[in-house]
Amino acid sequence: MVDEDESQSQTRAATLDDLRTLIRALNERNAPYLLIGGYALAAHGYVRSTTDIDILVLGEPSAAANVISALMILPDQAAKDIDPAWFSEGENIRVNDAITIDVMFNAAGQTYETLLPYAEVVMLGDLPVHTVNLQGLLLTKQTVREKDQIDRRVLERAIEIAEAGAIPQDRPRASQPTRHRKDHGNER
Repeated sequence: MVDEDESQSQTRAATLDDLRTLIRALNERNAPYLLIGGYALAAHGYVRSTTDIDILVLGEPSAAANVISALMILPDQAAKDIDPAWFSEGENIRVNDAITIDVMFNAAGQTYETLLPYAEVVMLGDLPVHTVNLQGLLLTKQTVREKDQIDRRVLERAIEIAEAGAIPQDRPRASQPTRHRKDHGNER
């Protein structure tokens, strides 16, 4: 098994431009994905350091072609080595190209299908980004990893504040992407 820190040291940190490029490619191919992890937290206004992009995808071979095609926009085309059959096996895939992208089928026991009730679209400029709301992100942080425990505390507090009405959940934040709730299944 490859150590997470070791494998990422071979790539550069993913930037917002990298995120835009990947999301645009996923959207153009109608790939079923949800952005999770550090960039999803940032989309909700909770910025923390992150070096990779985490996408939760539909774990079915029928989704493989579109996801792999989108990943082929990366300069080293490391995604060419992904076997579409892996999509039905359920093991997360780490793509180490110029940047690291974690193609996930399971995040703390949550799958694409189980997170669909929490799905929403966040606008990054004019680019729709399929992600999950704060409650959905919290479900993906139920692990023993230290950074997930920290994220979990931040998310729990953010949900508390939002539920108390102190911060409307749908309020766009200055210099942050705007969020729109949509039926995720009808957008493709």
